[in-house]
Amino acid sequence: MTATFLKIPIIFLLYLLGAHGQEVKDRYYPRYHLAPPIGWMNDPNGFCVYNNEYHLFYQHNPNSSLTSTLVHWGHAKSPDLVSWEHLPIAMYPDQSYDAGGVFSGSALVENDTMHIYYTGNVILEGQTPDHTNRQAYAISTDGVTFTKYAGNPIIPGDDRQPNFRDPKVWKHEDTYYMVLGNSYNNDSLGRILLYSSTDKVNWIEVSILDQSNGSLGYMWECPDFFELDGKYVLLFSPQGVAAQGDKYKNLYQTGYILGDFDYSTLKFTPTSEFKELDHGHDVYATQTLLDNRGRRIVIAWFDMWDQNYPERYDGFTGIMTLPRELKLSSDGTIIQKPVEEMSRAEGRNLIPGRGRRGSSRTYTLRNKAGEIKVRADASNNLKLYIESGSVRVTLSYDATNGQVTLDRGGTDGVRRTEWKPSGQLKWRIFVDASSIELFCGEGEVTFSSRFFPDGPITVRLGQLSRAEHVSVHEIVRTVPHGGQDHERWHVCVGG
Repeated sequence: MTATFLKIPIIFLLYLLGAHGQEVKDRYYPRYHLAPPIGWMNDPNGFCVYNNEYHLFYQHNPNSSLTSTLVHWGHAKSPDLVSWEHLPIAMYPDQSYDAGGVFSGSALVENDTMHIYYTGNVILEGQTPDHTNRQAYAISTDGVTFTKYAGNPIIPGDDRQPNFRDPKVWKHEDTYYMVLGNSYNNDSLGRILLYSSTDKVNWIEVSILDQSNGSLGYMWECPDFFELDGKYVLLFSPQGVAAQGDKYKNLYQTGYILGDFDYSTLKFTPTSEFKELDHGHDVYATQTLLDNRGRRIVIAWFDMWDQNYPERYDGFTGIMTLPRELKLSSDGTIIQKPVEEMSRAEGRNLIPGRGRRGSSRTYTLRNKAGEIKVRADASNNLKLYIESGSVRVTLSYDATNGQVTLDRGGTDGVRRTEWKPSGQLKWRIFVDASSIELFCGEGEVTFSSRFFPDGPITVRLGQLSRAEHVSVHEIVRTVPHGGQDHERWHVCVGG
């Protein structure tokens, strides 16, 4: 079948500050994590390299920071995964198959063309179920304007089992593959479906990669499937997993299953249990890319559903995690490290030298943005405080029990997991206006949590803690504040 496309008329929509009734305040707005220029942001979409630049799309409501409501695809690009530029909105919910929202999806770049696969949400008023999901296709030949395929939807879906979304597409040899998240058995069990195509448009279901046995939730969202250091990784976000002690304490989870995969049989054989990717409060809906250097890089929505954080009253909601390079350890743990390009954003070194027991020195991040590195003897306990007025986040290591904890205070403030470093304790911590990312050791354990300071941010060791080395670097602003470049961004060009 020859692909034909429906060209959407050019739409110029000027969203002035007065029209929104919102002003994006700077107090919680990140300095070097990607956030929306205004309004709502959630799942990362279409993470790809196009014309030697990184492109990232995201679920976006440009009209309100209070709710996702009718999502569009927001769009940004970067030459280096550090400095980001906002681009016009990429896709609007303007067709019968996506009028209820342009939901999550992915990008495939081939022959100077960006191929977009996404889920169109359809509201079924007065019916049960009250919505359904369709898979749709669009292309761009300039990386900015997008044309939806005239034959959409390319996969209609089943209205009786409506939760069927978030396509991630890749090519292997001469065949294209797509994974889709799904809820089946009357929305009681989650699973990942595998589809294949020879022409990027006509798709057939070929396999069920994996599915819940009842303990791993009722819906598996945002699936990703890729090879990493000799193993295949099924990365996804299950909903409806019950907490087990310190595990699975967030409303929804994000994690992975390792296994073996055979392209001739299209069978995935798990070799590990489900493992949480991150142990903080606020990681969901991951997406990866394989870049031009052969790196597998992941990024996630740095937020969580139903949190109602105070940033929503500042004209924006949601940020992205730092892009992280993934590796696989010998014991089957995914190692995450901030991409090496982050060093380009380093500013002034605030703390040369050594920390000492009982030190009362406090180090202030002038612009609420910095990187902290700590080395210490792993046989001793350690505490580090990140504070702002009445707000405190405590990072602690319990040498006796082999545990690391992030405590941001308040209700449900504690996140904890087992971690026993071999030899020396190493922490790398990124603070950015309203977020903290902690990387333990080589990146085998990470915590990503939001917090909301009420003034300048300071850093200090606990009174009884001893560190062999502590260093703090400021980090310069690499993402324009939402109020900057406002008029240019809000001239929104449709495909």
